[in-house]
Amino acid sequence: MIGGLVYPNDQQPQGLPGQPGQPDYGQIPQPPQPEYGQPQPGYAQPAYGQPGQWDYGPGGQPGYQPMPPGYPMAPPPPQGTNGLAIATLILGLLGACLLAVPFGIIALTQIKQRNQTGRGLAIGGLVASGVWALIVVILVAVGVVNDSDTSASQDNPIRTSALPDSPTSISVDEVKIGDCLQTVEENNHIRKVTVLPCDSAHDAEVIAQVHLTGSWPGSLDASFQQANDACLDEIDKQLSKSSMYDQLETFILYPANETQWNKLNGRATCMVHDASGKKLTGKVPR
Repeated sequence: MIGGLVYPNDQQPQGLPGQPGQPDYGQIPQPPQPEYGQPQPGYAQPAYGQPGQWDYGPGGQPGYQPMPPGYPMAPPPPQGTNGLAIATLILGLLGACLLAVPFGIIALTQIKQRNQTGRGLAIGGLVASGVWALIVVILVAVGVVNDSDTSASQDNPIRTSALPDSPTSISVDEVKIGDCLQTVEENNHIRKVTVLPCDSAHDAEVIAQVHLTGSWPGSLDASFQQANDACLDEIDKQLSKSSMYDQLETFILYPANETQWNKLNGRATCMVHDASGKKLTGKVPR
C-alpha cells in the first residue's frame, strides 16, 4: 500500500508508544502504593490486643492470653474398707485393748494413705478400748481399796460388833482390840481364848495389837522379846494416865513359830491384867 508500512508475514500491527488510544505494551500499569503506616483501602486493620487476636509482646513475639479457670478434679472413689479398722472395732468391743489400740492407730494411717473407708470403725474400736480400760482401772482401784480396808482390819482389828452375852471360845487369830478375856495363863502354845462382856468379871483386856518388823527372828524367845518391847511402848502411850496404871501387868499373845509369824504378819496382841490377880469388872480407865 502506497504511503503505508508493510508488515511482513501479515503480522498484526503493534501499538506504537505515544500513539493515542493504544496501550503501551512495554509497561504494566501498577496500582498506587500505599504509604507506610496508612491502612489500605478496603482492608480493616486488626486492633492488637483484642480478644481472638495475637497479642504481640516485646520484640514482636506473640504472647498468650490467660486461659479461663477450669473446674477442680473430683477425688478418686474410696478403695474399699480397711481390714484393720474392722478388726479394731471387733477387738475393742471384746475388750482386747492390747491389740485394738495398735490396730486402730495403724488403720487410721492406712486409711489416709490408701484412700480407704473405715475411719469411723477404727475410732469406734479405740473408744471401746478406752471404755474397757476405764472399767479395768475402776475395778483395780476398788479392789485396792477393799484390800487396803481388809489389810487394815487384819493388821489392827478393833471389835466393832457386839460382844457375846456369854463366854465364847474363839481362836487367838480372831481376838480384837477391846475384847475382854475370861482367863489368861502362860503357855507357849495358846490356840483358843474365851471372850465375854467387859462388864462381867474377867481376867484381861486387849489394849492394842502391834506388828513386829522383819521376818521370823528364828526362835520363840526372840519373838517374845520383840513382842514384849513393842507392847510395852504401846501400852505406855495409851494407859500412862490411867488411875490403874501402877497395878496393871502386861500379858502378850505372840507368834510361836515361823508359820504363825507369816500367817499373822508378825502380829502380837497386847493385854493387861491386874498384877494382884484380881478380876477386872469393867474397861480399864484411860
